[in-house]
Parts: sequence; C-alpha cells; structure tokens
Amino acid sequence: MRKAIAAAMARSKREIPHYYVTHTVDLAAATDWLAATNAARPPEARLLMGALLVKALVLAAKDIPAMNGHFGPEGFRASDRVHLGLAVALRGGGLAAPAILDADTLNLSELMAAMRDLTTRVRAGRLRSSEMSAATLTFSGLGEGGVEAMAGIIVPPQVALLTAGSPQPMALVRDGAVVARPAVTLTLAADHRVSDGRLGARFLREIDDRLQAPEAL
Repeated sequence: MRKAIAAAMARSKREIPHYYVTHTVDLAAATDWLAATNAARPPEARLLMGALLVKALVLAAKDIPAMNGHFGPEGFRASDRVHLGLAVALRGGGLAAPAILDADTLNLSELMAAMRDLTTRVRAGRLRSSEMSAATLTFSGLGEGGVEAMAGIIVPPQVALLTAGSPQPMALVRDGAVVARPAVTLTLAADHRVSDGRLGARFLREIDDRLQAPEAL
C-alpha cells in the first residue's frame, strides 16, 4: 500500500505543477440548517457536515469545469459528469480514493448514503474496478478528529484535489467584531497547466457561497 501511494504521489509531484489556494468558510448557516434538518430524521438518515461540503464541491465543479477532468497526452479534457474521488483512511494503514460515480446527479440524502456505502466497502475490500479508476476530482476531509488544515497532492490524471480541515470554532470578524463561529479551512491543490490561482480562488468562493445557503444544496 505504501509503495503504491509513494509511486503515485511521486509521479504527481514530478509531472504536475501544483498551486495551492486556501480559504476559511463560516459554517454557522450550514450548522444551524443541519441541526434543524436532522431533528426530523431518524438516526440512520441523518446528514453529516461532510455531505454538505461534498455537495457544494460537486456543484462548484459543474460551474467551473477546469477543476473536473483528466490531463493526458493531448492535454486537458473536462468531464461532463462529476465522478468524485473520496479519500478513505484504511484501518490497517494507507489510503484509498475510489469514486462516487455521477455524484452530480445525487441529492444530499443520496450522497450521504453513497459516502457511507463507499467507506464501508473500501474497508471491506469490496470495490468495483470502475470506482478505482473513474474519479475526475477528489475530496479529502479530516473529519472531527483532525487538524485545522492540510494541503494534498493531486491524484493523476486528475487536475484538482480539495482538502478540508476539521470543522471547529474559529475567531472570525463579523460586523467589525471578532466572534467565535463554526468554520472549516478548505485548501485546493490544482494543476497550473489547466488553471491558475484566480480561477482556483473563484472555485473556493463558489463552494463558500453554496454553503451559506444550505437549503438550496
């Protein structure tokens, strides 16, 4: 596992000119909406913040196709669909990032179910070959037990990867005052052959804007 990861990531750093942009997103609106929505759902149907982050990411990728596709010998080819790679930590160590196929067609409940199903099957070793090779964009989230932020390495032949630190209270300035708000720090790693920092920044702002209106996700 470590040898396979090392080979893929070394290739990525050799061949892909990475650039990084980071943005902290206020999650107050998303947290409040999530609490109200989950109050009316049975435990097995409740949503996690990760599902909202993924949904906002998928919608942003539809709006900005330069982040979603593959770079090959003939250059970049954008994908019409978003096959979202989901980084999953394996219990025995290592990492896998199989794809939620056609993630752009799923609503929040379907996306949450797909994330749970994929995580379970990754750890049980029951993935389909298409799920291991089809991803057009990857998301890696640290969940509740991680640190504030991390920067990732793009999975070839993809051209972008979004990482999310652990959602946690942060000091943000609102109306001229410093207040504690639930927030998450997002970091985009993107391929400079396909996009630049201005477009990467717009991509993160698209995700932020969507998380400020969680009822529309």
